[in-house]
Amino acid sequence: MSLRHRAIFVAVAGLGSLLGFLLASPPLGAQDFSFHEVGTRAASLGGAFTAKADDISAIYYNPAGLAVLPGLRLKTNLLASKREVSAYLPQYDVTFTSDPSEYLQNIFLSWRPAKRIGLGFAYYSPYNAQTKWLDPRWLYEGVSIMAGMKTHTLRAVAAAEVLKGLSIGVTLDYVTVGVDWKHMIRFEPANYELEPEATEVRSNYELSGHAWGFAAGVLWQPVPALQVGARFQAATTVDLQGSNSFSFSMSSMQDYVPDPYMTARPLADVLDDFYRGQLVTARLTVPQEIALGIALTPVRPLSLYLDLQWDTWSRIGSWEFRSVKADEDLTPLFTEVYQEFWGIQPNYGTQGETLALRDTMKLKLGAEYRLGRWFAVRAGFARQESSLETSDVSPLFPDLARNIYAIGGGYEGPLFSIYEEDRAIGELSIEIALRYSPARSTTSTLPGLEMTYASERWSVGVGVGFNF
Repeated sequence: MSLRHRAIFVAVAGLGSLLGFLLASPPLGAQDFSFHEVGTRAASLGGAFTAKADDISAIYYNPAGLAVLPGLRLKTNLLASKREVSAYLPQYDVTFTSDPSEYLQNIFLSWRPAKRIGLGFAYYSPYNAQTKWLDPRWLYEGVSIMAGMKTHTLRAVAAAEVLKGLSIGVTLDYVTVGVDWKHMIRFEPANYELEPEATEVRSNYELSGHAWGFAAGVLWQPVPALQVGARFQAATTVDLQGSNSFSFSMSSMQDYVPDPYMTARPLADVLDDFYRGQLVTARLTVPQEIALGIALTPVRPLSLYLDLQWDTWSRIGSWEFRSVKADEDLTPLFTEVYQEFWGIQPNYGTQGETLALRDTMKLKLGAEYRLGRWFAVRAGFARQESSLETSDVSPLFPDLARNIYAIGGGYEGPLFSIYEEDRAIGELSIEIALRYSPARSTTSTLPGLEMTYASERWSVGVGVGFNF
């Protein structure tokens, strides 16, 4: 086996192992749905990459770009981020905080087997959201304590340059969605008064599902200094299945209550008979996306980029989870005798909260300056609308309007042999992006949840790729 072939084999084996690790360890999410960029180069340009598409992450941003990327390419992008969302409650002069850490990983592979033909495969996580309100003073356990949505996409791409300067690409996507939600509900019988702390029941949801989707892109370069691109991603509806489990407070284990068959029994036993684990279903829709982009090179070292992106978050569906036995007997242990004795029937077959999202527009701007043949510095800006009206901002997912400021740079040049220093066996690309995102302070008018939300986030991304 030649040195070149050994290098390719080692790179493929290494990134294949990394892919296995990524699939085994799903990423954490953010509080908003689409803050992150799946490519580090795109992240440093504010996400304005639909018309640039000169990197293997074009598999996501514009699959048509693969038709003009030569050779075999492999790349992984890693991102670490920390965001703090604050919720200020004026009537008690107290501020609550949700600040989960984030770590995202994406991996891309492409190959051009023939001139003007490109093939690709990718694993990435485009949409994530997570909140954790763990302050012991938190007053809205009934809405949410923790909530999350994570998406992953396995994408296969075929692209072709159908005319000189004009490329198209299509994809087949395997989309998986996972959700979790923890909140408090109460056991409130009509015939017996109990201590409030003893009746608190934590309801825990975990669901997942998958579906097939598709996307398409077009890239056109009418003149060397101008390139335009467009991307369409179809909405994908995913049916979710999972479980609803329950946990009880320590007080319920210490309190004894009357029973129709005995003198007294622990309240925890009554709750355990009443709240039985359920198999549950739900449905969410990954949004349709339309992105349009322009790339302009007014002078040779400088390139400018502009993207407009539309996301149909209004189609996501409701945050509602339904037991498969919702129309039947949820628990055979809480018999009619107990129902009559306590004055309550099992009533937790369907649980949910308002999630009234709206469609959003994003403006993305980027600039790149080439420092010679192999190095580049980049900067970007993005304006991201909130997917929620002010009247609908809640602790579940307080998605806020935000500005995103980005800087970064990269190297893309020869990868030399470790045995022969002057012999190039391919190309190595290394990129870094630093992003800062403040969110405009928003005061919710949702009845009973009138809080003022604000947030800021720092994130850093690193991309490493090999071109052979």
